[in-house]
Amino acid sequence: MYLPGRSYGGRAGAEGGSGPSLRYRPPCAPGAAPGSISPHVSPQRQREEPADTSDLSGEDDDDYVPYVPVKQRKQQMLQKLLQMRRKVVSEEEQRDSGSEQRGDEDDIPLGPQSNISLLDQHQHLKEKAEARKESAKEKQLKEEEKILESVAEGRALMSVKEMAKGITYDDPIKTSWRAPRYILGMSEARHDRVRKKYHILVEGEGIPPPIKSFKEMKFPAAILRGLKKKGIQQPTPIQIQGIPTILSGRDMIGIAFTGSGKTLVFTLPVIMFCLEQEKRLPFSKREGPYGLIICPSRELARQTHGILEYYCRLLQEDGLPPLRCALCIGGMSVKEQMETIKQ
Repeated sequence: MYLPGRSYGGRAGAEGGSGPSLRYRPPCAPGAAPGSISPHVSPQRQREEPADTSDLSGEDDDDYVPYVPVKQRKQQMLQKLLQMRRKVVSEEEQRDSGSEQRGDEDDIPLGPQSNISLLDQHQHLKEKAEARKESAKEKQLKEEEKILESVAEGRALMSVKEMAKGITYDDPIKTSWRAPRYILGMSEARHDRVRKKYHILVEGEGIPPPIKSFKEMKFPAAILRGLKKKGIQQPTPIQIQGIPTILSGRDMIGIAFTGSGKTLVFTLPVIMFCLEQEKRLPFSKREGPYGLIICPSRELARQTHGILEYYCRLLQEDGLPPLRCALCIGGMSVKEQMETIKQ
């Protein structure tokens, strides 16, 4: 039994006795069943509604900047730079034209009838010519404008193949070499029989005729002696068709087996072209080179250089103009190679 106003602690009953324990139980909520526990009621929270941002959205729309791709931004920047450059150049041209007009108005009378000395007249003409010359600043501006235009057109990222697209060379290199008349007078059927005999396959238009001897190719006597010393009596199939083709100034792609004499196909014509140029107008210092041969390995480059030096030395011993050859490969002194080229 619970009596208000009294405190109950520990156990009821006599000391050391055993009796029922009494514990405090809070009163039930009104209307609740006896023995039930009323739940804890917490105060209700009010839901916070978001503030009205309709007024702020209008401000954000006013500051909105649309996205522009990077490529388009670069194009716009280049266009602005070009306009600025054109404006500067046009202003300078206007100033120059105005100064020229003023200079024409202020021209002094020249000639033997004038009272001005010849030295003063010469100085006046010199200053007038220098004023009309294009200044270094204008040249730089024009070069920068060309660079910007090439970048704007996208040519800076184009390969050599793409830039050369559509460019064709119809005319061959002009040379003084001509095949013998009796060979040129032969029919095309005869040339086809020679090619068929030596298993020569050709493609193209206006192919030069095949020539079956070095003498008929009109090589100098020194080269013929050098070929004989090397034990080369008759040209190989690639030489029969390849050497006349290159001597005629035509472009050629030659394919043949190893050891078939491909090196002589391009070395002998290069020597003949250089010899022809040296006879017409000798090369001075720091001019040239006239011929360039690119090899895939050092060994092949040394071999080609040795062949060139051999025939050039024979030509010089025969009284013909000297021809210099330079070998440029890795592992050698760059200074010595440059000195040979500068000669």
